[in-house]
Amino acid sequence: MKVVVVGDKQMALGFTLAGVDESYTPETEMEAIKIIDQLIESTDTAVIIISERIAESIREKFTELKLRKGLYPVIVELPDKDGPLEDKKDPLKDKIRRAVGIDITPQENR
Repeated sequence: MKVVVVGDKQMALGFTLAGVDESYTPETEMEAIKIIDQLIESTDTAVIIISERIAESIREKFTELKLRKGLYPVIVELPDKDGPLEDKKDPLKDKIRRAVGIDITPQENR
């Protein structure tokens, strides 16, 4: 089973040096969609690590592909060299807030 990275050149290089099996650096949204689609359909891909920026740029199609995939491969979105997206909400924080009824995040992290 393979671990694959889809991100910018620096992200791909870093994960390649760390030992991932394959890395892709799509130049366009259509190329990113094609790569993700092929990886999801591949029977030997276990984990897909994708840049948040690429995932956000193809969010509608990306969500559709993720819904179709089932349990495997596991898809993980990570920030790239520019850091996390500013407007992206933390889904775990929202789930905790709904379950507990209050925001348990320390003041300086908001």
